[in-house]
Amino acid sequence: MAAWLTQQDADDYGYDVLDLAQRAAKHAVAPDLARLEQQNEALGRQLAQEQRRGLYQTLDAQIPDWRQIDSDPRWRQWLAQPYELSGHTRQAWLNDAMAKGDAARVASFFRGFLREAPQGQQPQQVSSAPTGVRTYTRDDIKRASADYLRGRIPQSAYERLSNDMHRAIAEGRIVGPMPMRGIGKTRV
Repeated sequence: MAAWLTQQDADDYGYDVLDLAQRAAKHAVAPDLARLEQQNEALGRQLAQEQRRGLYQTLDAQIPDWRQIDSDPRWRQWLAQPYELSGHTRQAWLNDAMAKGDAARVASFFRGFLREAPQGQQPQQVSSAPTGVRTYTRDDIKRASADYLRGRIPQSAYERLSNDMHRAIAEGRIVGPMPMRGIGKTRV
């Protein structure tokens, strides 16, 4: 029993009556709890958007060409490599920094890439994909995610699409700058 019910309550009213009272109370407050849960989720999404907006503003100020770098296939290759002695990829550490909204750490990844990139070579725009292979835009990615969340795409179809989008990132089949959060993974 919960801490606010005593053994005396159980002796006076019996476990059946107390169980009935608890279920009735849960039934009475369930709509309010569901509403609060929805509000909490909405606030969480809003907070995440504001956090990303602040992160983007910081990146714009510190690394003005970060969006161009983000669309460079060499950047994604660099992120796929292990990060020093940790054994984890740079992408995993970048995902962690993004999830925490740590703009300084995110900017340090861009600076590290720029330091290690061959001098005299500017980041490339995404190359065109081979003929007959699907390319995606940022809007395609956002639309697919929204359609899945609204139940317009079955999970199995969305998983296939999402997997192809992840391959498209690695293969340079994303047209325009990459979204900061990627598809199912936090990406810059």
